[in-house]
Amino acid sequence: MLLFMNIKNVALIEQTEIEWAPQMTVLTGETGAGKSIIIDCVNLLLGARSDKTLVRYGTDKARIQGLFSASDDVLEILKDEGIETEGNSVLIDRELSQEGRNICRINGVMTTQNVLREIGARLINIHGQHDNQALLTPDKHIDFLDEYAKTDLTEYKKLYEKRKQLLLNLESLDKSEQERVQRIDLLSYQTDEILSADLKIGEEAELKERKALIDNAEKIAVSLNEAYNSLYGDNCAYDLTSGAVSALERISEIDEDLDAVLSKITDVKYIIEDSVHEIRNFLDNLDFDENEQNDIEERLDTISRLKRKYGDDEESILNYLEESLAELDSLKNYEENTEKLKKELSELESNMTKEAEKITKTRELAAKRLQKEVEESLSELDMPKVRFETEFKKTDFTQKGTECAEFLICPNVGEELKPLVKIASGGELSRIMLAIKSIVCDSVDTLIFDEIDTGVSGNAAKKIASKLWNLARGKQVICVSHSPQLAATADNHFVISKKTDGERTVTEVKKLSQDERIYEIARIIDGNSVTDTAIKHAKEMMGL
Repeated sequence: MLLFMNIKNVALIEQTEIEWAPQMTVLTGETGAGKSIIIDCVNLLLGARSDKTLVRYGTDKARIQGLFSASDDVLEILKDEGIETEGNSVLIDRELSQEGRNICRINGVMTTQNVLREIGARLINIHGQHDNQALLTPDKHIDFLDEYAKTDLTEYKKLYEKRKQLLLNLESLDKSEQERVQRIDLLSYQTDEILSADLKIGEEAELKERKALIDNAEKIAVSLNEAYNSLYGDNCAYDLTSGAVSALERISEIDEDLDAVLSKITDVKYIIEDSVHEIRNFLDNLDFDENEQNDIEERLDTISRLKRKYGDDEESILNYLEESLAELDSLKNYEENTEKLKKELSELESNMTKEAEKITKTRELAAKRLQKEVEESLSELDMPKVRFETEFKKTDFTQKGTECAEFLICPNVGEELKPLVKIASGGELSRIMLAIKSIVCDSVDTLIFDEIDTGVSGNAAKKIASKLWNLARGKQVICVSHSPQLAATADNHFVISKKTDGERTVTEVKKLSQDERIYEIARIIDGNSVTDTAIKHAKEMMGL
């Protein structure tokens, strides 16, 4: 359940705090006052894509915070993400900047939008102003049914993805004979070229290092000889150090401090001796011939040519070789591999059919229950004679199984069932969507309806208000509405308004007292010129 929101510098909102209550809350206000901004802020808390245009003009960043009372499945997700919670409280924090930066936090821990979306789907279900159009898209109907039936498509989808890959593999094999022979010739040439090169990972770097040594051989030899003579030639460092050691040995017993100095200089002598041997070895091995230099350059040229054709380095070239050899083997053994894939596909489709049959049975049973519940719910919404059914049609394997589903409706007695998309009016769509939402969305504690009563007035609007009120006895229901019937039925009432101080326009959110509610409902009834008759009517609608 949504408990609290703090909104700062979002669009026309400078700063506002909203303490949300249980049961049914309505948001009203004139068109353009900013009711949709509140819904946008909720969507951001649930992981919607950020938009820097929402940051209030003249400010650096916008911030939205929302405190929720979360269910166990949400707390389990957060635990898996390493986010600690106290009790069942979850604080979501979203920051947007003018530069496009987007920061998400849960209980003070930075997280991703994907995590927000995952828990957001379990916290709140939002019915937007355009969601009714989903009922006019038959492809969406099966999603409503699956949500209601809690259809488990996990295993089927795994098989579906395997089947898709098998079909791609078969398609790859199923080439014309001419294309296959041409491909075999090309791959044979390429693999022979790479195999004959006998590449080794890291070889190019070693060759370049050796080439650099050869290219600088004369310079290296001169420097090494100079170093050798300085350490071990006439009047060299070794002789001078040895002389110092001999001199100190004669007096080291007189003073312990001198003994320590002797030890250090003796170490220097040995280091010089070792270094001299290493330099001599290096000089002895500094022997290159013209043939080696030519061989290195030819080898580097071969590697460079292979890199231009097959990859950026030796590892990439060898990976290409491995993939090419596998494809070549597959093409040469075309018939055998095709039969193997077809057999594997047949077994897979047999398993898919079994899974699909389970899914179909789940959907058919659920469709019967949904039919009864939707018809009962629509009866409460001033559509007492309506008939509602789900029609199934078999299909080939799809991501969602082996059937499609379409909702059929008969709003009037004596008529035949027809596709919902062809006969439902705007007001009927609103009520059908409300009926479905009230039945399907039982896994979340908070439902938000953004103008669910669009196109509905009179007794039908009253029925919708009653339905939402009853739904709010077990859930938190938040409604954005222009309907006086719905506003009069709510347990809590906020008004959204715009004010101008001469320089800036600001959207404000205010919770109304009972007298303020009467006036606001009268305004909705009568327009801005509120009359005594409208006040009286508002009181009657509120049961006062």
